[in-house]
Amino acid sequence: MRSGQAGPEWTGMRESEQVTRKKNSGSRDKKLVRQRAAVESRRQAQEYAGVPADIVKLLESPNILPEWAKFYRAYPTVTAAVEAAHRGETAEVFSSEHEHFLLRVITLDGDPVVEVLLYVPHGTRDALWSGLLHSADRQDTLKRLPVVLPQLLPEDVRFEEVDSVVEAPGPGAQLPRFAYRYRVPAAGLDTWKALWDATRQYMPLQEAVGWYDTRAAENEEAVEILRRHGIPAVSCGACGHAVTNRHPAWPGTWVDFDPDEYGPRCPAWDDSALTAEDDLDNLAIGGPHQVDEAVLSASLTMASNE
Repeated sequence: MRSGQAGPEWTGMRESEQVTRKKNSGSRDKKLVRQRAAVESRRQAQEYAGVPADIVKLLESPNILPEWAKFYRAYPTVTAAVEAAHRGETAEVFSSEHEHFLLRVITLDGDPVVEVLLYVPHGTRDALWSGLLHSADRQDTLKRLPVVLPQLLPEDVRFEEVDSVVEAPGPGAQLPRFAYRYRVPAAGLDTWKALWDATRQYMPLQEAVGWYDTRAAENEEAVEILRRHGIPAVSCGACGHAVTNRHPAWPGTWVDFDPDEYGPRCPAWDDSALTAEDDLDNLAIGGPHQVDEAVLSASLTMASNE
């Protein structure tokens, strides 16, 4: 055996020591994990005393929206929200993650009720605003709109227990908001999971007014439905957006209500005739919405005669 070269027995001893060290290291790591889990469990037990496990998980998630975190911390159970409502507090949360969604716990005739409002999508709202602005008698139209609102939903999501709501304009606003509302008795409901389980039947309605895959009638389609019910809404013949020339800020000019990058102009307006070779001259300058005045006049006349 050469000098410095370990024999079989010595090599076996070194390998055994390495295995032992690895086992000891693994045991220490597992022990640390258990200790940290125990500390975390004690922290959660102290911080979330009486809070259901599913709500704790949500509050600990980095992905929870601020409005829901605030709401669940204040009212971790339906019972807590009911108690707050009885004290005269406003127990509510508004979110626009997937749709305009308002949940609140109120008392009606002394009984606690969970109320949910699902506001119509922007394109549906725009058609309703257009019809309202072009109505000869706006007060009469406002009375008729709750009857027409269900017609803007697919047939398979129309429920008898869902109400159509027309809210008065808020501070600084000039036009109302529109929503579909359902109410659930809070008696017997303790956790929010129990509420969600009790309201699964309304999920198709929530999906129908969602941002990503709306099935509620919007813009041109909604305008056609409203006209069939005698409400003179107007849409652009080029882009299909609901429009008006009675906008408080743009009287006499056909504009839509969408506050996107196009502003009040028609995004489908063709300005190709103005195209030049220079890149700066190729920038679209936009143009007006296209409205068939004859069709509009006939629609307004028909609506005024009803």
